[in-house]
Amino acid sequence: MTLTGIATDLACEREEQGRWRLRPRYAKVKVFDQLVDGEFLPQDEQRRRQSRALSRIIEFAAAEVPYYRDLFAARGLGVRDIQSPDDLVKLPVLGKESVHANHDRLRPARLPRGERLHGIFSSSGTTGQPTKIFQTASSNAMFSYLGQRQYRWCRFDPGKTIAFLRYPGDFPAPRGGGAYPDGVTYRLPRWRYAGFFFETGPWLGLTITTPVERQIEWLRDQRPAYLCTHASWLEQLCYAAAGETVADSLESVLGISEDLRAPARRFVERALDVPVHQNYGMNEIGLMAMRCAAGRYHVHAEHCLIEIVDEEGQPCPPGETGRIAVTALRNPAMPLIRYDTDDMAEALDGLCPCGRSLPSFGNLTGRYRRYLSLPEGSYQLFLALRTAVNDLPGDTVRALRRFQVHQYRDGRFELRLMVAGPLPPAFYEGVRAAWAAAIGTRTETLSVVEAEEIPRGRGGKFQDFTSDYMLAPDSEPPTPA
Repeated sequence: MTLTGIATDLACEREEQGRWRLRPRYAKVKVFDQLVDGEFLPQDEQRRRQSRALSRIIEFAAAEVPYYRDLFAARGLGVRDIQSPDDLVKLPVLGKESVHANHDRLRPARLPRGERLHGIFSSSGTTGQPTKIFQTASSNAMFSYLGQRQYRWCRFDPGKTIAFLRYPGDFPAPRGGGAYPDGVTYRLPRWRYAGFFFETGPWLGLTITTPVERQIEWLRDQRPAYLCTHASWLEQLCYAAAGETVADSLESVLGISEDLRAPARRFVERALDVPVHQNYGMNEIGLMAMRCAAGRYHVHAEHCLIEIVDEEGQPCPPGETGRIAVTALRNPAMPLIRYDTDDMAEALDGLCPCGRSLPSFGNLTGRYRRYLSLPEGSYQLFLALRTAVNDLPGDTVRALRRFQVHQYRDGRFELRLMVAGPLPPAFYEGVRAAWAAAIGTRTETLSVVEAEEIPRGRGGKFQDFTSDYMLAPDSEPPTPA
């Protein structure tokens, strides 16, 4: 089941927001209604608002942050030279290596009046050294505000039960310290974050390191209406369910922390038969975008500004794929302007069929650092294998638990399988047929092997494609000029 084609408008979203009842002590909070009203503004008004927010952070950074003060001086720029998103091309893209090298110089001597420091947030370190970013309380609060927005977009009913499968470190430590134990339910009377402001049903959590079969039993026992977990883990749950329903109580799921590739999305939607949603964010910034029913990622323009740029930091034309550069609009504690996320996505223009006027971009296509050094056509061969596995009939993949494609420098590709039993001949026949169709006159070869374990990468994120050509996590990729 998909949501493609469902449109919305301001009246519809106001009605949906009306289902969310603020707790008495927050009855006068207006920010959630303001977020609704900001989703359908004329595009010129959207740009005016982002330009005003951008001007504020630029003025502060140029005056109070040593790194930007020196950068503006070196480029002969004044704050009036950066008045709109189009002017950002006058500044370089800020790579993670530059953040590490200038960590202290990216912090201001003081914060604006009314702002206070909240804490330090670190990137997952999936592709290198973790990046630690100071954030203000107001910037951090946007996580709760935008979290409720994404639940509203998903049409989650706040009165029902929501469940999360996350890593032990994502749960509060138990008394006495240490990590939250596997197999034990973490239970709250209200949804985390959103339940701070709204009347909601219960919130349940279980560690993702609990054996997957036990996770399915837990979901069937607890009967949540909604499930949120790492995007790649949705696929693992569907394989482990061995062709049966993961949990018949589920009405909708939300993939977080990772991208769900198109073949995997189709497989998960087919296996779960419920809407599958996807958000986009990072620890350094927070929630940045949410995938709508029409397949676009809408940017949370009140919180950040996103550009899709080429290797020179110039805007990509619509339809082309480039790197995502993000500017945090609400974090003067450590301003990130044109921060290189290392993610790639498709540039789009025009209005979205879903009805929202918030800026948007197209499909996420992976990590730049991971793919920049691959031989031509490598990704297409991987995608052909992934599509073949995801499109096989359910009874063919019943024993499959996880798979990964690896590319060797000698021209070999290896499809690694984690299985719970023998796979039927039809599985191997389907994979071989897809490989033969994709390889054409190329000389690469394919082997299929079983592995006892396929570990997750740094930061806990699963890499479905690895290659000997990929840069080591801590190596430095080319930086845009």
